[in-house]
Amino acid sequence: MLGWVTFVFYLVAAAACLVCAMYAKRIFPVENSRAHVVIWLGLAFFLTFLGINKQLDLQSWFTAVIKTIAWEQGWYEFGQRAQILFLGVFGLAGLVAMLALVWLVRHYWRRYLFIFFGLLFIFRFIFVRIATFYGIALPELSQFTGGIRVNSALELAGSIVIILTALNNLRTLSTSPQQPEAPTLNF
Repeated sequence: MLGWVTFVFYLVAAAACLVCAMYAKRIFPVENSRAHVVIWLGLAFFLTFLGINKQLDLQSWFTAVIKTIAWEQGWYEFGQRAQILFLGVFGLAGLVAMLALVWLVRHYWRRYLFIFFGLLFIFRFIFVRIATFYGIALPELSQFTGGIRVNSALELAGSIVIILTALNNLRTLSTSPQQPEAPTLNF
């Protein structure tokens, strides 16, 4: 049941991000709206992918393909080291993506502060999920929370924070004195 709830929250968050992208010129009239469109569209695609992955379990398919290739190519004996390398590359890619986002919004970072928190929650969930999927031992966060497993809660919290941030940005539309115009995705 939690998987379906998370799936719905991912899709709601993606839809809210898509609406923010469509109304970016009105939400961010003074700033470079093109950058805002790219950010909100990127978030919408990322969250849609995570929602689809939540139901289709794409990482299992990916792992099976990688294991088959590793076996055929003869690098299966490097298993644990290759898995740690993969996890490190994923972590580095996530860090680079977050730094790129920080650079892109450096002049208006206050509008995206909670998006960063939401993404950090989600990336933390993904990082731990990949590590446990490949059998890499990481310290359990649940030992610090009285035994309550918080990994799935962080995933949900991340999507909820992104939804609330998008709704807060969309709230500025109702207080704006401009004439309503049709939403566009102009780059």
